[in-house]
Amino acid sequence: MALEATIDRGLSRFSQRGGDCSADWRFLREIGTVPLAARTVACLLATVLGLTAGSLRAQEKPTDKVIETLDGRVKLFLEEVKSGKSEAAYEKLLSGSQLLKQTDGVKKQVAKTDELEALYGQYKGFERIADRRVGNDLVLLRYLYKCERFPVVWYFAFYRTPETTPPAKDSGDWRVILVRFDTNLEALWDATPSPRP
Repeated sequence: MALEATIDRGLSRFSQRGGDCSADWRFLREIGTVPLAARTVACLLATVLGLTAGSLRAQEKPTDKVIETLDGRVKLFLEEVKSGKSEAAYEKLLSGSQLLKQTDGVKKQVAKTDELEALYGQYKGFERIADRRVGNDLVLLRYLYKCERFPVVWYFAFYRTPETTPPAKDSGDWRVILVRFDTNLEALWDATPSPRP
């Protein structure tokens, strides 16, 4: 009973510190009245939990605010596409882009996008499957657009004009330089990173 209470106190402190298990000598002193076997178990448990938490923190991919912002733009675009508002979706996504000036190309892309449901079935969801920042001024995003009969892969490339001096903070001058989709799933075989935890 005393061992369970001691371990509970230790786990509580472990979680209060956000998983930081640096030597907590006060905790070790507290369990000094517990028999040696119980102290050993408690110390081993604290060590394992600390190593596990540290390992998980080391594996986490740091958040890139630019990628998250651009991901938000793509999500809005795909939400409008699934709602049958492809033309408006392209106009918003391509705002400020030279691609918007290629009216014939945009019209063809809108028409192809409008055929998605007829070709592949009703929309079921989408998820970002890859993101990559190439240098400071190019971001590549890839999404799996899930339809009832077959998935579609969307590709987006965002670019900003490089500044001669590094900006104090990331500006919002990102524009789309590529947007396309296909069903070539074999291309994903080598390009898709290991599954995210």
